[in-house]
Amino acid sequence: AEQEHVAFHTGEGAVETIALAAVAEARRVNCDVVVLDTAGRTHVDADLMAELKRVKAALPAAETLLVADSMTGQEAVKVGEAFGREVGVDGVIMTKLDGDARGGAALSLRVATGEQIRFAGTGEKPADLEVFHAERMASRILGMGDVLSLIEKAGQTVDREKAAEVERHLRAGQLSFDDFLAQIRQLRGMGSLEGLLDMVPGGGQLKGQLAGANTELEMKRMEAIILSMTPRERAHPELIDGARKKRIARGSGVQPADINRLLKARDAMQKMAKQFGAVNRRGKPVGIPRLGQIG
Repeated sequence: AEQEHVAFHTGEGAVETIALAAVAEARRVNCDVVVLDTAGRTHVDADLMAELKRVKAALPAAETLLVADSMTGQEAVKVGEAFGREVGVDGVIMTKLDGDARGGAALSLRVATGEQIRFAGTGEKPADLEVFHAERMASRILGMGDVLSLIEKAGQTVDREKAAEVERHLRAGQLSFDDFLAQIRQLRGMGSLEGLLDMVPGGGQLKGQLAGANTELEMKRMEAIILSMTPRERAHPELIDGARKKRIARGSGVQPADINRLLKARDAMQKMAKQFGAVNRRGKPVGIPRLGQIG
């Protein structure tokens, strides 16, 4: 809730009392939608199920959604059956669909609850929650990618004006670390790299090559390095000499070798831009690479 700047309410005592207080607070501050998030259930628990029934009796919801962990397999199906029987279900949200278990449980839950799967979670960030499309998920399970979802996600998160500005700088051979930082943030805003690779045909092979690599940590490290530079250094990377590298390394908590790798990545991106930005034989400019193409 804090990440998305959404108001939330907590309290102590019986769950149904907290739920009623949350709705009262929402009315007071003119919120038109209230989401009641109850304790998670990875297995059938009679006490917790009774708790849910009390909440629903005290405060009938417009919709009741079951959040199911796809990694729990058959247990998720048992929870779905009990949930539907005792409380009633209007839809399902499947989480951890970026894991090895993939979407097998989704098929079973659809049958067990008799309700549609509304959303799919493919990571830990808010951006990783997406509308569930059965045919697209089937394509991912088969390793065929999901290009339509990738295009939709890019359209929702990429700042077109900023992307165009970065491309102009690339074509002019003036790529700054401010541009580089913008590319990193846009890529991170699209969700986990592993989740994005699931949407790319053949991306499973690339995921195998990245096994064990913490790409999120690496992008955070690059961001910390850039933010430790002065505005002048970000605008003119060629000014960064040995002494400046040591200062930047101290400020970002990394080694000078990490600074060198980032400088080389920026140079590689600049070099690729010159190649891609060249005019082809038919006189038409070819595409400029993005950060995700450098590696």
